[in-house]
Amino acid sequence: MSYLGIIGTSRSGGQTAQLVREVFNDLDDGQIIDLNALNIGYFDYDYGNQSDDFLPVAQMMMRAETIVLASPVYWYTMSAQMKAFIDRFNDLTGPYKPLGKRLAGKRLYLVATGGQPTVPKSFDQPFVDLANYFDMRWGGMLYQQVRSENADINANSEILDFAQAVKSPIDLREAMLSI
Repeated sequence: MSYLGIIGTSRSGGQTAQLVREVFNDLDDGQIIDLNALNIGYFDYDYGNQSDDFLPVAQMMMRAETIVLASPVYWYTMSAQMKAFIDRFNDLTGPYKPLGKRLAGKRLYLVATGGQPTVPKSFDQPFVDLANYFDMRWGGMLYQQVRSENADINANSEILDFAQAVKSPIDLREAMLSI
């Protein structure tokens, strides 16, 4: 698997999930998982929830070259499902640090939906910081405004361009070296 999409939203069939599926339509070797279908406990300082689904998802991330996280904007930030999942990355700095080190070099993207015309300025910063902490390559974010709870997401040029960027990323550091 080259691409792994991880959806964290209260509505598994909502616009955020639709948007990720549109992005993944053109990605041949991809898999999407929905955090709602999994049992991922909150971070525990004693690491007492190691039998839940976080470690299997972490192992799936290690097999992917590119990880696409997806969350709607809820009160200027990520969903509770995505926040609980990201909090569990602490496990990858503690007892599973060797696993966490294997995130280095992987690409991380973000897909988000919300009701406002633009995404809040601070929304993507925790994801950028996550990428930087684990020495991943931040690929960017696709944000789509949705005006109605029941509106369908349809492929448009912005979605297609983002999918192409995920599929054929340009490493700006490598591009600068070749000039």
